[in-house]
Amino acid sequence: MIPAPEVRLGVLLTTNRHGQQSDAEVFARALALAERAEESGIDDLWVTEHHFSEASISPSALALAAFLLGRTRRIRVGTAVTLLPLHSPVHVAEQAALLDQLSGGRFHLGVGRGMPLIDYEVIGGGGKYWHGGMGEDLELVLRAWQGEVSGRSELYSFPPVTTLPRPRERSGPPVHVAGGSAATISTAAERGLPLLLFFDKDAEAKAEMIALHRKHAVAAGHPASGYDHAFALFAHVTDDGDEAERLMRDRARHLVESAQLARFMTGAPRKPGSAAQRAAAIDSVAEGLLDTQPVGGVETCVDRIVHHILTSGAGRVLCQIESVGTAPGALRNLERLTTEVFPTVRERVSRAWPERDGRGSS
Repeated sequence: MIPAPEVRLGVLLTTNRHGQQSDAEVFARALALAERAEESGIDDLWVTEHHFSEASISPSALALAAFLLGRTRRIRVGTAVTLLPLHSPVHVAEQAALLDQLSGGRFHLGVGRGMPLIDYEVIGGGGKYWHGGMGEDLELVLRAWQGEVSGRSELYSFPPVTTLPRPRERSGPPVHVAGGSAATISTAAERGLPLLLFFDKDAEAKAEMIALHRKHAVAAGHPASGYDHAFALFAHVTDDGDEAERLMRDRARHLVESAQLARFMTGAPRKPGSAAQRAAAIDSVAEGLLDTQPVGGVETCVDRIVHHILTSGAGRVLCQIESVGTAPGALRNLERLTTEVFPTVRERVSRAWPERDGRGSS
């Protein structure tokens, strides 16, 4: 039987702006949630990276993670994600090792490439890094932690250097790779790294992606199981179905409109939708979220989280808890999740897992 993963329940701070909130209000809410999460025994905090967006305010996941590590003492803090091909991978390796050392090993590096946005022209080296950099970037990060590293490719060319500080372990801090395609899943699996999956995949799709990861990992000579796969969910305890629908429709609108307003790289294919197409997309996304996310009454939240864990085989959960938008509302949601939902999730997964036959797990 494939062993059950350790269940770790964490919070994903997306620092989204709701309505006319100021930057200061957005960050005050994030800090209040981080401090309360530390007090309440939450396992992890995760932070995001976005550029040139009025709706998502966090231009450096590494900087925000560093700040939160300095404000906490117990909780683990990770990036979900650092846009790795946008930055120098050797510099990312240095910063991750620094946070690993200063935090006493509480830092997780989550990496991905994001969308083909103008970020790559303004901050990065251009579109070629978005298209081809992810695998090479990961190799350079891992090699930098293990010893001398150099670059001899079209993307990276530099003489041998040894980065400092060294991480606490030669393998470096834990790394998660955001997987949205077969190519990215292969990139992670071939290096023996776990996946980080997001809201757009239901539990069954997550299981298929983890099964593909297992296939590539075995082919590359790595174990089939034992990976700390993680996934993100919207999570909110509501008192009625109308509130759940309102929250998920608002999040669907945010997701669709953010994609519509995003500034893509020069030459990147983009077909702006009409108002009717946007409305239809919002309806479709909202319906999908309402069908899959732990948003609703306590039992609904428990059932959905347990279903995602048991079906996918991934045990590390990143709960986006800020859908309500206000600090008091998000804090109340965090309290209800930690007292009414998470204990039952842990108990049900522990009780149910021995009955599984291992299918869909990793």
